[in-house]
Amino acid sequence: MPDTIMQILIHSLGAFGGTLGYAILLNAPSKTILPASLIGLLGYMLYECMVNLLGQSFIFSYFLSTVIISLLCEIEARVMRMPSTIFLLTALVPLVPGYTFYCAMLSLVENNGAAAASYGMEAVQIVAAIAVGAAVTSVLFRTLAGKPRKAKSA
Repeated sequence: MPDTIMQILIHSLGAFGGTLGYAILLNAPSKTILPASLIGLLGYMLYECMVNLLGQSFIFSYFLSTVIISLLCEIEARVMRMPSTIFLLTALVPLVPGYTFYCAMLSLVENNGAAAASYGMEAVQIVAAIAVGAAVTSVLFRTLAGKPRKAKSA
């Protein structure tokens, strides 16, 4: 168990570094880089904990992590009075299934169709979970946290 926790912490620090580097690469506003990187770290740590410590399915873990990341990005965007996309674009980077896509392409090159289909389907499921999680959270947040209505005067 302690080895698993240490591994999660190391992976999460890597996620922080990846998010930080991606934010710098995208020329994100300097005051958004650290908050977006911290949100990316927290989201990836949640994903790792759900999969490795709680034994949840990877699709549900990706979905819930994306919902939490999106929610934090929406809140941070309101606090800093900036578009949430600035935070969301960089904070979701650690969850992108790049290695899974790589394995699918490698399997195709090696003429292993069954493995390519398996990896490809897994990657598509992950991307769908991320997309649905971000969309649902964005729509719900904008609906529930809309502008307050003025009271009607009698």
